[in-house]
Amino acid sequence: MSTSSVCPPLEKENDIEPIKEKNIQHTAALCFGLFFIVVGLPLWWKTTMVYRVSLPYSDIQHLSEKQIEYLTDVNVVWAAGEKKNNLDLSALATRLKKVLDDQRGFSTLLATYRVAVREGAVEETIAIQNARKVSDLSPLFSTSHLNSYTMVITSTTEVLVQPVIAPFNNIFLPYNGADAPALTDQIVQLLKDVMRSTSVVKMYDVARKQTAQRPDKDTMRSFRYHAGFDVTFTLMVPEPDEISVHWDIEAGVKDYLDPLFTSLEEYTKFTVTSQVLYFVSLGGKPKKGENFFYYEERDLPQVINPLESKLGSHASNNPGLNLIACIPTKNKSPLHIKDSTGSLLKSDAFLSPRWGGVMIYNLEKNKSNQTLETVQLDMHKLMEVFAAQIRLLLNIQAQISTSEAVVLTGGTSRLHQWEVAGWLRCRCVENLATSTSTLNSLAQLLEEIGNIVINDEIGKEVESAVASIKSSHNHLAYGNLREAFLASRDALRASELAFFHPSLLELLYFPEDQKFAIYIPLFLPISIPVVTSTVQAIKWFRKLRKAKED
Repeated sequence: MSTSSVCPPLEKENDIEPIKEKNIQHTAALCFGLFFIVVGLPLWWKTTMVYRVSLPYSDIQHLSEKQIEYLTDVNVVWAAGEKKNNLDLSALATRLKKVLDDQRGFSTLLATYRVAVREGAVEETIAIQNARKVSDLSPLFSTSHLNSYTMVITSTTEVLVQPVIAPFNNIFLPYNGADAPALTDQIVQLLKDVMRSTSVVKMYDVARKQTAQRPDKDTMRSFRYHAGFDVTFTLMVPEPDEISVHWDIEAGVKDYLDPLFTSLEEYTKFTVTSQVLYFVSLGGKPKKGENFFYYEERDLPQVINPLESKLGSHASNNPGLNLIACIPTKNKSPLHIKDSTGSLLKSDAFLSPRWGGVMIYNLEKNKSNQTLETVQLDMHKLMEVFAAQIRLLLNIQAQISTSEAVVLTGGTSRLHQWEVAGWLRCRCVENLATSTSTLNSLAQLLEEIGNIVINDEIGKEVESAVASIKSSHNHLAYGNLREAFLASRDALRASELAFFHPSLLELLYFPEDQKFAIYIPLFLPISIPVVTSTVQAIKWFRKLRKAKED
């Protein structure tokens, strides 16, 4: 049996070469197209996508709905001797706790109380009976805890004839024979005054922008919390050629204001500067009265506006407190201020909300015949007004609604413990509300606008703010007021740094339609040949496969 091989025709052998070349061309086109789709497009997408760090959106939402709870310890000491009207201390404690709990009634701000009532020790009762002044009794019932208050019910003595609010979180209430309900009401009202419960609620609602009512004067007048304040004292001398005015501002600040600043140095910093402006006077035209000139209350804005451009400014992130002492000119002296009722103000001073205060310092008439009069300002008179204005601008001044209560002063501007505690409580809830609202606004903004960059620094600040808010909530719930405020301060700083970070604006004003204007001229000339050749390659291989099957 013999075998023989049949050679294909020469024309078919010649057709194999073009087919191989086309096969190689279409394979290369297909590989290039696949590389373009599998590697090129993902690489382009990865390198051009907006970098966005993952943020704790669920935690932010939870914190905006979370209830703020702050704990206060109320200790009542009975040192009044005989009890009248069947007064029972255990029943008093139960009733006091119930009344305090019933008055809190706010959905997102909850005040909780731990109430304890005890009989006064023998030595405490004797000390009260023999006390010559209340200040001697205050250290006996003092406490180092800012959230703890001691209410001492005493008998009426020579020094204790009306309620006295002492410096160290203690209140002395002379017993007038009231029954349990009346005595409870007295205790609750004094506690509300000292704790500034109403101010806490107002500041919290204003910071959250949840109040439908217009903010009251105290809220509108005072600065919001800042980590530092720049205090500038200015003396205005309009006629230095006739009056040579001297003031020892350094000694005045040291003697009268340093105690106040020291009381808050752990929580906020004060930078103090002073200046003297010559040939500068108050704006507006005062009206002429009987042997004096005066400004009406409605004229005061016209007095302040021309001053702002002359005070000067310096670069600082802190808000400025401007405290101005103005010497009136001789032809408009004495110069006074009338209130809305037409009465002259004794202090001759007024406040500008969240800006500062002005005091008109009237000089005594020159009895000598000297051409140049030399005057030394009374710093006690001046600093007394400035200290009161600073307290109002920083919202330190507590409004005592119990008219018969007496606030025991220490003789200096140093803040009492209950004043510091009330200020910290107000500022703490304000900081928590502000920082939570800021984080919530930032989260909404970043979710709505997808092309805003969220870098690692922003993510770190947001995480820090969330952790600080949680820490502050926990400290408040356990009554650690100082630690709660410090944590809220950190939360406020971190939330504002995240919200106002400059990188957030880099792509904010880069609309989506402008991307097409950039990418279409770049990718269209490249994409059409690649896509066309890839489609032709796929068709070619399908055709070959069909030919082989046939």
